[in-house]
Amino acid sequence: MKINWKIKLGIILLLTSVAMYSFAFFALNEHEKVIFYLVIDFAFMPLDVLVVVLVVEGIINKKEKENILEKLDMIMSVFFSEFGTEFLSKFINISNKNEKINKLLKNLNIWSDKEFSNFLKDLKKTDLEINLDLGIDQRKEFLIDLKQLLVENRGFLIRLLENPNLLEKDTFSNLLLAIFHLDEELERRDFNRDLIESDYEHLANDINRVYSSLIYEWVNYLYYLKLHYPYMFSIAVRTNPFDDNASIYVNES
Repeated sequence: MKINWKIKLGIILLLTSVAMYSFAFFALNEHEKVIFYLVIDFAFMPLDVLVVVLVVEGIINKKEKENILEKLDMIMSVFFSEFGTEFLSKFINISNKNEKINKLLKNLNIWSDKEFSNFLKDLKKTDLEINLDLGIDQRKEFLIDLKQLLVENRGFLIRLLENPNLLEKDTFSNLLLAIFHLDEELERRDFNRDLIESDYEHLANDINRVYSSLIYEWVNYLYYLKLHYPYMFSIAVRTNPFDDNASIYVNES
């Protein structure tokens, strides 16, 4: 069995230490000093472990986690630019129940840090719902549009889910899982026939689960942009799907 290079190095360092202590003890006759420094070295070992393991390693782990979260924020940027914003627009177009929420998110560009923080905190406690009390033709058109959009972006979403860094962000990975569940529910249904009411209510629950998670991630993402990347926050609010008057063109007047 091959000996790991770390084990080899440890053995070499241990033998070197023993040899040097033995030389000082026997050749130089510094018995008391050798014993004194040996005791001092062993006494320092718990402090050394304390500093290295609890302090230094904690700082390193925190830095690594910050780097992972930064990569995740980049993934979220791709998610919303390639799929998320368009997906969110599908819900907004048929949402009449949350006029207060829609109006609130329309003015998100003037929110303070406290307003962002409070909204996200409240949303964690209470899920948002949209009004899915639609006519037969309208609900069928809505569900077919959702199904088509999800099918077109399935490969993209699968590639996101393959990223191991998503394990560091439970809320975003839960959103992706909820989207995949909705995709499977829609994929297996034939919308050429009318859905019975109980089945439509089941789909409505799946849709609301996705909607609430999507809103949370979108607001959280914009808050991150506001704090760290104002130029990206600018384009996000200029393409705000909740604002009917939003325009990509910059108008300072």
